Amino acid sequence: MTKLDYNVSNVRVQNPPGFVGAARETAKRDATAAERQSNELKLKRAWEMAFAPAKSLPMQAIMLYFSGSGVQIFSLGMIFMLVTGPVGAIAGILRAFEPFRTTRADGELTYNQLIPAMLTYALCQGVVFCLGLYKCGTMGILPTGPADWLQFEKRPAWPEWSAVRALILGDV
Repeated sequence: MTKLDYNVSNVRVQNPPGFVGAARETAKRDATAAERQSNELKLKRAWEMAFAPAKSLPMQAIMLYFSGSGVQIFSLGMIFMLVTGPVGAIAGILRAFEPFRTTRADGELTYNQLIPAMLTYALCQGVVFCLGLYKCGTMGILPTGPADWLQFEKRPAWPEWSAVRALILGDV
């Protein structure tokens, strides 16, 4: 070791005036930019998820077309999935969009920016549900005609035909 070498590991050098504040501002600016970028990516993924049911709709329609209009186990299974799937998806919409919650300025996670995507998701699920109901209607499973409701129809009282009938059967 020569006389010019110094051991500076224990020496603390103070930052020049204004340096600490600039470093904090830069770090804060970088953090907010990263947070903003993260929120934008989350919103983009949320919109992709919102349109996912609509993207699968043509394939489901083709499968329903090829399943035929007869009441068979395959057709009924497809209809069951088309009717119950959207109901369950809409019931669990908050759980489905939880990974995409955005961070507000105060650091709290919120669904506020996801509301349009969630409404679109519910609308697309409603279209899938309507496709299932349409297939039920074409198969004749839905009670849409008057003959389907005969059991609830009130029957009129029988008119009196003759006095002989009243004598034979009694007053009914």
